Amino acid sequence: MTTQRPNLFKYAHKELSQDAVICWLLKWADKRYAEVSPNLHEAGQNFAKALFCMHKRPGHKRPGPESIHTVELGQQVYGIDVLAWINDKYALLIEDKKDSDEHDGQLARYHALVLNGELRIDEKPKPVNPTLKNFFPIFLKTGNMSRREKYFIENSENKEGEKLDPPYRVFERGDFLDVLKDCGRGTSEILSDFRHHLEERQERFESWKGKRLTEDWSSEDWQGFYHSFEKELDPECKNVRNIGWEYVNPRGGDGFWGFWWYPEGADLYLQAKQDELHFKIDAEHRETRRERRRHWHERIMEAGESAGMTVVKPARFGSGKTMTVAVLEEVDWRQPDREGRLDLEKTVEVLKKAERVLQAAVSTS
Repeated sequence: MTTQRPNLFKYAHKELSQDAVICWLLKWADKRYAEVSPNLHEAGQNFAKALFCMHKRPGHKRPGPESIHTVELGQQVYGIDVLAWINDKYALLIEDKKDSDEHDGQLARYHALVLNGELRIDEKPKPVNPTLKNFFPIFLKTGNMSRREKYFIENSENKEGEKLDPPYRVFERGDFLDVLKDCGRGTSEILSDFRHHLEERQERFESWKGKRLTEDWSSEDWQGFYHSFEKELDPECKNVRNIGWEYVNPRGGDGFWGFWWYPEGADLYLQAKQDELHFKIDAEHRETRRERRRHWHERIMEAGESAGMTVVKPARFGSGKTMTVAVLEEVDWRQPDREGRLDLEKTVEVLKKAERVLQAAVSTS
């Protein structure tokens, strides 16, 4: 039996460790290291070019450098994870995340700092001063990510409510794996460990496909399922702002991975509390919560009966800003295939039917 060797990145949990890998790989793109290790130099060049290519979208002719000669780097420059100055002309701003999200307006703040043209980085005494067309902001995330989160990152705004120009582009785990899969075997044990680390994360993300519904699902299973489910629900991304999933940690209760969907034209929304499907309302005003809760509970119950979908009163009514007004009676809203694994198409049908119940409730209110 072959013993699997220890992987460095099993123990390098912090985002600063990932920052180091990003900087290390980008530095190998510098022409000075082409003869030191041709394989690592090629890997670094491919990585840098892949980051620039994230900005090659329809309507955005921003190709970046034709070739990469010099790479100067700064870490944690006024909070910016990685700031790369390429060929003394092009700036790559990289906000690096594993599982955390954007917070406190950091993306707009870093964006403005770089365009101000006065930042100095560790490896270059002169200021980093890119023109607008030579500035490439990147949001790099190796953890799991909903399409809704990606949408809001790529449509980030400044304090005045104006979209950032140029916008951030999201570089996901799959994009990183596409770069690393082309790296030759034996290129570097560090690079090999990092690639295997990302591959194992991706395998866990997709492991739900082989599990029966009666088995215990891990956090990665739920995230992987929700990621596939949102694409099945909305393949053309027409409703991406209103579909999402994230970890919910309610006060005084157990946390769970939740999925929600605000159907277009409905004042209510659906929330999957893992294997439970809830009909919910937003209730900002405390003085009208009880009345709204009763009203929508009655409307949902009536609409469910008309649609042939059995919904019941929740175990308890809440009284907060969001409230469950009805619950699908089935023990598990997910639909199994013949082997007891999840049938994605049939499960979508359940949610579509629940959406019609919401819309019927709205139309009769």
